[in-house]
Amino acid sequence: MKQSTGSPSRASELSVQQLQTFQCVYERGGYAAAAREMDLSVPTVWQHIQTLQRLYRTDLFEKSGRGVVATAMAAKLYAQVTELLAGLDSTFDLAEDKESDSRPITIVAGVRMMMEEIASPLQQFRQTWNNPLVLREGNNQVAEELILSGEADLALTLEPENENASPLIQFEPAYLVEFLAICKKGHPFAVAANSTLRELVKHDLVVTRPGTHGRDALDHTLHRERLTANVVAETDNSGFTIACVRAGLGVGVLAGRPQGELCRRLVVTSLRRHLGERQIVFMWRKGRLLSPPILSLVDTIKRCNVG
Repeated sequence: MKQSTGSPSRASELSVQQLQTFQCVYERGGYAAAAREMDLSVPTVWQHIQTLQRLYRTDLFEKSGRGVVATAMAAKLYAQVTELLAGLDSTFDLAEDKESDSRPITIVAGVRMMMEEIASPLQQFRQTWNNPLVLREGNNQVAEELILSGEADLALTLEPENENASPLIQFEPAYLVEFLAICKKGHPFAVAANSTLRELVKHDLVVTRPGTHGRDALDHTLHRERLTANVVAETDNSGFTIACVRAGLGVGVLAGRPQGELCRRLVVTSLRRHLGERQIVFMWRKGRLLSPPILSLVDTIKRCNVG
């Protein structure tokens, strides 16, 4: 066995507060802003960064106007530090297992998802666990913001494309949904001879706004097929899309289940052949150790949405 030389490693000189300071400076873009956020003096913040730069033997920030700009190395370090700090925070939850079955669990999901795919699993979860459930509506962007701010424990959303996936978020497959076109009975699309994309774009469309995963998938496919859509309404979530379709605004395009409760008495056409299926994923902060109740909730949602 190799004998220790007795010289301390560089990691032994690090402190949690130094890493928290680095994280805050990175996010706030300046020493003064980080000092206000952390209730520290500016010289203390500066000293923390100087220590980290000495230990990592690299520049982490460069002066820019009245603030600072992170270097490429700082960006790489930030992802790892954020994961490390999230893991440290969650150790307190693990150390308080006796209280974990009574701590509220905050979940973020879309309206349609909450009503059609999550409500029943939540009821089953409550048969075993006593945790109060806090349910918040939000698209993928809102879900990510709430997860990273610590305001939510768990979120469900369409799986992001690789280039759009945050390195600070842990993604885990939950279940599959398919793309659908929905319209009122008697609508021209409902009685059309075919349900191709070329037929779909002849009609007014109600879709989620640009930047959402479902809208991006539709836009990419239409661009590939050299088709142009006439979008008459953009929504924040599938629930609003369905409401607009019921009001007669046009044909809705969304990701969901053909037999979903919210689409009853509407004509539902699968677009799986054109747009495929999409993975619904769980989201939580990378590095966080999930408590037993949250792990059980994840398992219950997966189990209830098989097939």
